[in-house]
Amino acid sequence: MEIKKYQGKIIGIIGEVKLDFEIIKDDLEKIDFTDTIYHRMIYEIYRRNLIIKDYNKKIKDSLKIVDLKVELDRSINTLSESEKKQLQLAINLLENPNVIALEEPFKKLDLIQEKKMMRLFNKLKDEYNKTIIFISNNTNMLYENTDEVLIYKNNKLVKEGSTKEILENVEYLEKNKINIPDIVEFTHLAKSKYNVKIDYHRDIRDIIKDIYKHV
Repeated sequence: MEIKKYQGKIIGIIGEVKLDFEIIKDDLEKIDFTDTIYHRMIYEIYRRNLIIKDYNKKIKDSLKIVDLKVELDRSINTLSESEKKQLQLAINLLENPNVIALEEPFKKLDLIQEKKMMRLFNKLKDEYNKTIIFISNNTNMLYENTDEVLIYKNNKLVKEGSTKEILENVEYLEKNKINIPDIVEFTHLAKSKYNVKIDYHRDIRDIIKDIYKHV
């Protein structure tokens, strides 16, 4: 993957792929050596062999970036699911990576928590020029939230392009047995079966406006 050309974007990956960098997974609940935020982050600094002059400052700065306002001696298992996601991001930011890859980024989150996390991902993209990778087969989520989509088969890249270009190509998705985003399927059906002149939109409110305009 030529990751440099995706700098400062949010990209989605569909299919199985082995990446050269660490993927953030839901593993915070598996801690057994300690249960505090501070000790977990100190542990990660040592585990990753990070050279940091002021550990405490780096930890506080990383938590500030992800807007996680909690006491450092708080037990991780008392955090909400979205706070755990924020902590996972803060841990990865300890080494100031250019790329942050997440497997199923919104797993276990409700809609409000999902929107909160998406604001954070956009902040990391826009203010810190990070490349954010979502690894998921949830095309509804990818269609709504990503800039680019890459499709892999047997660890090989078979298609890449803008999210709208890839996930609005119903014929390609059907041929390759990839789930069509619900909003795209609805629009495609309206256009092809009922000859309704509407465009593809990521927001259902924009589709409703089109329907009122043309129907």
